[in-house]
Amino acid sequence: MGLAGLLATTTLSFGSVSAMAQDDWPSRDITIIMPYAAGGGTEPLTQAYMREMSDILGATLIIDYRPGGSGSIGTGMAIRADADGYTLGVISNGTVAMSPLTIPSLPWDGNDDYRAIVKLAEMPGILAVQGQSDFQTLEDFIDYARANAGNVHATTSGQLTPSGLTVETLNEMAGLDIVAIPTSGGGEAITQLMGGHVDANFAFGPSIRGQVASGDVRPIVSFSDTPYDFFPGVPMASDYGYDIDIGVKYYIIAPKDLPQDIADKLVAASQQAVASERFQAFLAEGGYVPPEPLTPEEIITELDGETTFYRQMLEVIGQEPLI
Repeated sequence: MGLAGLLATTTLSFGSVSAMAQDDWPSRDITIIMPYAAGGGTEPLTQAYMREMSDILGATLIIDYRPGGSGSIGTGMAIRADADGYTLGVISNGTVAMSPLTIPSLPWDGNDDYRAIVKLAEMPGILAVQGQSDFQTLEDFIDYARANAGNVHATTSGQLTPSGLTVETLNEMAGLDIVAIPTSGGGEAITQLMGGHVDANFAFGPSIRGQVASGDVRPIVSFSDTPYDFFPGVPMASDYGYDIDIGVKYYIIAPKDLPQDIADKLVAASQQAVASERFQAFLAEGGYVPPEPLTPEEIITELDGETTFYRQMLEVIGQEPLI
């Protein structure tokens, strides 16, 4: 599959369901709606999945970037799309599991309103600073934030997203007043950090790997319950007494009413793609945590657990869940 198989577009016309027999699926391009801006960790992960799926299915896969609303706009489009197997969505746990708790009038109410296909990867949260920053540890950063309450700024991928929630949780646990600056995604967030517009970036490993390698950015702590081997030697927040385990998990979803035979083909091909040697090598090289193999039903169970977790976290920071 050539470059056409990885074509990225920003427009999409939603037509009627094809009258062609489902046995012929796929007989045309498959669009993956990405509800986040280009330049973050989601983009290369999605492209790696597309490469494998193109080879397996013999079809062209297209990215349709639809950022906004902390991922809820594009996710809603994927959920509402024609259930014909030609429009999928790449989503995160924060978008599908937390957005219904924080954003009113979404086109979906919960995890039963779409069909899970496959889990792609996980990414632990990271607190990153400029490479030349005086902050060497989380303690350094907290001490500075306490001394400069209300004047320390950190970029996140959105106000009530996993990274945004990490800021608010750290504020609550450590008695801080870090000002979270929401952005359209990891690319914009790291640009603001490198430009000196903020003091830190609550990020995820794959979105900062290049800047860490060049020395422009330095990770000082991870928000995970196990060491993040991609950045050796970086301590966990729990090492400093802050039990914060907030990360991102990525999945492929489809509209709820997708015919079962197409869903079965999608799931089988997707599981083959994620298990492939090339995809697993990409995860290891890119700083993604490989997923455990889950069935669609197990994915929904996992996301139900994420919804419960986020509801508890919102209550910790004094935010009343909507549902």
